[in-house]
Formats: sequence, structure tokens, C-alpha cells
Amino acid sequence: MKTFKSYLAEEQKIHSTKDFIFGDIELPALVLSTTALERVFGKLKQIKGWHVTNLPGVQGLKKIQGKKNSISVMRQINPNDTRALSGVATKGGFVVELEGTELLSADKDVFTTRLESGRRGIALREHIFPSLWKDVQSMFKEMVEKYGKGQSKLDLSQKEKGQFIKEYIDNCEVILKKNKTGQEELRKYGRSKDRGFSSGYNESVINQISIKNVYVMVEQWDEWASSEWNTGKYAGDFEQQLEDEEELLKKTVWKNIEITQMPAMIKKINKK
Repeated sequence: MKTFKSYLAEEQKIHSTKDFIFGDIELPALVLSTTALERVFGKLKQIKGWHVTNLPGVQGLKKIQGKKNSISVMRQINPNDTRALSGVATKGGFVVELEGTELLSADKDVFTTRLESGRRGIALREHIFPSLWKDVQSMFKEMVEKYGKGQSKLDLSQKEKGQFIKEYIDNCEVILKKNKTGQEELRKYGRSKDRGFSSGYNESVINQISIKNVYVMVEQWDEWASSEWNTGKYAGDFEQQLEDEEELLKKTVWKNIEITQMPAMIKKINKK
């Protein structure tokens, strides 16, 4: 049986910056940090977002409030599609309303990755980040030539890898400072509906979070409830069962937690 800590580790998994940078040249890696983004954009805005997770994930979010750990949130969702509320990295069940410092915003899910030291990585796709994709790919190739001494492949010592990674991260900031179009690519709002494609939800990344409220989806009862639906002492008494479950959640998870249905949750998320 998995321990709470193992579930929490999966939910809050941090990836290696080294592996992320050297992973796939076809999807060049943009590495971001809060301090670099502040130097590019100035004072970063506070925004609200919604994060879908499971119970260990909620506990994990409580632990990182006010810290530099970054988290992906949605700010808008397709009103006719509840799949995003079923969870992306987890099976879901809980939707957490958060406020935090905006690191990036996109009009679709851009599959960002948590890295060490509070950094965030984006594997740049050309059709989503065309300007940044071009500049970062070019920068990476130039660095491979420099460190590979003219060879197309790198064979670096641990010290050289450390120097490469530091220079690479610094170069990401240089590119962002110079590339105004690239800056705009990291500040896209709303939900993408371009070329006949409608994104199910958008993605923002925030840190220094504070939890405003927690909601539980009735439709995912089996993921979080302590009792089976419509059985035992509650058979037929749905209102009492919901009331008892909500009181238990308030005592054990979050003081103002609310049990709600997915359509109502979508309206709340999309409310301006």
C-alpha cells in the first residue's frame, strides 16, 4: 500500500533541470524562474486560478502556501466539457481556488514542468510559441557547438554540464528580455478557439499561493467520500449523507469546504 508521502511525492513531483534541458532538441526547453520573470516583466501580478487534484494534493497545496513552489491552474474551462474537472495529473475529486503570483499564462494547456529551486520549464512547441521556439532552439544549437568544440554531440564532464546549465538558464532570460513577441507568448489570456479548435481549458502557472476555498465534486464521490453512496444507514436520505460528509471534510480537510456538482463548478470558474 502506498503511504501518504508517496502519494504526495507523485502529486508534487519535481523534475531535473539537466534532464529537461538535454531532453529533446525538437522541443527546445525554456527554463523560467520568478526572479528572471521579475527582471523581464517588472512586478508580477496576483491572479486567481483553480487547481484540480486529489486529497493528498490538497494537503500538499496547504504545505506550499506562500512559498516559491509553482503550481499549474486553470482560469477558464469549456462550459460543455467536464473532463478537466476529473483531473490531469491525478484522478481529481477536489477543485482548489487559489490566488498567487503569475509566472506565465497560456490560452491552452502547454504542459509546463516543475523543476528544482522553484523553476518552471516549458517544452516549447512551434505552433504555440513560434518566436520563443525559434530563438531558444537557435541558442541551444549555438551552445552545443561552443561546448562540443564543433562536434554535433556533447560529451561533457559534470563540471562542464553545470556550466552549460547555468549559461543556458541565463540565456533564456536574455532571450525573453529582447524578444517582445516572446513575452506576449507568455501572457495569453482566455481560452484558445483558433483554427476551429477549442481548448478544454487554459493554463496559468503561479507561486506564493494562498488557498481561498476548496470544493468537492459529487460526481467523484468514490474518490473522496467516507461512506458509500445510498447504502447503509443513509439509504435514501441523500441530504443527511451530504451534510455529514461535508462536516467531516470541514474538520479534516478545509474549514469552508463545499460539496458541489461539476456544472455549478464550471460556472464558478468561468465567472468574471
